[in-house]
Amino acid sequence: MHRRALLGGVAAAAAASLTGCMGALSDDQYEETRDVEFDLPAEDTAVSVSGKHGDVAVSTHDSEQVAVTARLSGPSEERVDGAEVAGQTGADGLSVALAGTTDGVSAAFDVQVPAGTAVGELETSNGDIDVQDVAGVESATTDNGGVTVQSAGPVSAAETTNGAVTIDEPAPLSGDVTAVSENGDVSVSLSPDADAEVVARTDNGETGIEDLELSDLRRDGDDGMVRGVLGEGTHEVVAESNNGDVEFDAL
Repeated sequence: MHRRALLGGVAAAAAASLTGCMGALSDDQYEETRDVEFDLPAEDTAVSVSGKHGDVAVSTHDSEQVAVTARLSGPSEERVDGAEVAGQTGADGLSVALAGTTDGVSAAFDVQVPAGTAVGELETSNGDIDVQDVAGVESATTDNGGVTVQSAGPVSAAETTNGAVTIDEPAPLSGDVTAVSENGDVSVSLSPDADAEVVARTDNGETGIEDLELSDLRRDGDDGMVRGVLGEGTHEVVAESNNGDVEFDAL
């Protein structure tokens, strides 16, 4: 059993409990898996996750707690032992991240939240972000990896530097939406019931919009952009890539 520490301001009301850990050496790296649970500070609060050179996955389960499986990796057991899986509570909800001595330690997170919970900011430096079945996503951002959000509530922003972005966007929209990749394809499945100005743009690639009845449809071949209006066009949904194909279809 790995020791447990309560950090200042860390989930006092959302008391964290360590339920198990397992460590091993692999390719000159010490690897350890930890299972931790947190209580949500209040109903209708969001959960944010900050990975560190690892994947971030978020889905739902039947429990009322937030269950976190963290896969830690570092140059030694001592270095990994200095890092803690922390749950910081605040006005925005619960934030899960690596705390303590984190130099040289990477962390991937598999997080299960109570059904009906929305997520706030999801981020990692090098890894994929995969989200399913949550009530909504404020943002999902990675530098090197793909971003996938499926069967979830409205997504406000999904961005990567190197990788593909694939999101489902149901109606009603909560505001403007951006789905962006510097180097990779971008695909948005948008509800036909959404009220949105739809913009697909790429510098190097193809753009397409399928199975959505758009008015005022315009195509600018020089800019690689297709634009049209769905419903009342209340919000803007922008999908763009510098190097990759961009497409919309019906959810």
